[in-house]
Amino acid sequence: MFAKNTALSFKSAQQMAMRGFTKAHHPAAAITNAKSIQTSSVGWTNSNPGSELTVSTQNGFLPRRDPLPVLPSYFEKLDEILHEMPVHKADGTFGLLHTGRLGTCIERELPMYDVEFVFDQRILAALYRDYSVLASAYLLEPCDIQFRLARNYGLARRILPANIAVPLDTIARRLNQKPFLEHSTFTFYNYRRKDQDQPISLDNLEPIRKFSGCEKEHNFIVGHVAAAQHTGAIVSAAMDILRHSQNGHRPEFNQALRQYTNAMGSVNEILAQTLKGCGDYASFRTFLNGCKTQSMFSSGVLFETHSAAHKYLGVAQSSSPIASLSTHLFQLSSLSPRGSLPCADGVDLLRAPNFRSFLSHVDGQARSLAIQSYALRSSESSAEYILSLGQILTYRYRQWANLRDSVPIQSAKDDAAFFEYLDIQTNHVRDIAELIARTHANMDNESLASSLRTKTEAVVHHAEMVRRSLERILDTQEPSPLPVSMIAY
Repeated sequence: MFAKNTALSFKSAQQMAMRGFTKAHHPAAAITNAKSIQTSSVGWTNSNPGSELTVSTQNGFLPRRDPLPVLPSYFEKLDEILHEMPVHKADGTFGLLHTGRLGTCIERELPMYDVEFVFDQRILAALYRDYSVLASAYLLEPCDIQFRLARNYGLARRILPANIAVPLDTIARRLNQKPFLEHSTFTFYNYRRKDQDQPISLDNLEPIRKFSGCEKEHNFIVGHVAAAQHTGAIVSAAMDILRHSQNGHRPEFNQALRQYTNAMGSVNEILAQTLKGCGDYASFRTFLNGCKTQSMFSSGVLFETHSAAHKYLGVAQSSSPIASLSTHLFQLSSLSPRGSLPCADGVDLLRAPNFRSFLSHVDGQARSLAIQSYALRSSESSAEYILSLGQILTYRYRQWANLRDSVPIQSAKDDAAFFEYLDIQTNHVRDIAELIARTHANMDNESLASSLRTKTEAVVHHAEMVRRSLERILDTQEPSPLPVSMIAY
């Protein structure tokens, strides 16, 4: 079916390794050398401490070291194809995806690389990023062309050729991940610093791999990375919330809630700046689709070397681990029987193993300790809980608004899975707004300090605006202008 590629032998691979393949010869600065969380009272450590994607109170969900921006010379052709791939290249010219030449290029020119000898975690993480990006681009290239021509997706390629499938599957198994592009790989492990001596900031970041090359794609990636600077504080606050609830330390529990609220506020400020409106989101969203229930894949994806079909959610059907952490920690998965977003939809299963382990631990601990009930047993804790929920609502509402504004097709029948996912998100946002209102109605507001009462009432007012807006949308089922003031809240 595909043009056969000459495999690069294991012997030549070893020779390349001897020429410095595993040495740190690429200009990428290291982030703080993150330590595993080792708090005995909450009983969790990184299950894979050597992995680039760990969870720590220093780096949060960002990698231990900056990602490799360039692959070792052994993978020169892979690097070259990825550089030539974007619809709009950095030099202003059109890339392979613009005219639909990527598929032919991969089938004819991409070698069958031998990755069995690669054990360096940093190189493995970079290869996982690059092969999963290339796989999505190859499979969804026809959909991107169809979308640009007729504003609908059509059908994707169904078979992933062996020169992508074999190395991607090998690397994914070694990293204990699924062989498909996921959210953290496309964002948290897809940046380089322009100035290696300067800290992470919006002005000092650029994506490593891109699909469309548009400004919105740039902002989507660097915005998530810059926001993730604050996830160390979020992780620290989450662990403190669990620990102080377990020990019955009410003042410390309230302080941990404040820390969580402040850190989430910083995340929201950055995302409000970078993800304001959907803009050209549709120009690269095509490549973020999964192959589980999406209309462009009738029955999953076949790897050329496998007989069983692969079915995975994509970046467009998932979210940052920040969202999952909030859902688990504050027990938002069981708000109502309407089907709130429970993270049991497979999203967490696609994440890096340390992320999966951490989120699963937080979920179990929050359930065991009944975090929500503990917070609601005190008026001050209830108020702090509302302020945290307010930031989560802002985060989820922005995610929902961008998703809704990116509806890429002319009618719901063309992609039922997309609209089903949108409905789940809509109900989840509404449920958070209603939880804020219920919590406020059942607490003793008069006992609160004046400043805390004022802040709480502002969040309750905002939640009511969101709820009414969503009720109108759900009642009419017709698009209507989104209140920008809510998105920027």
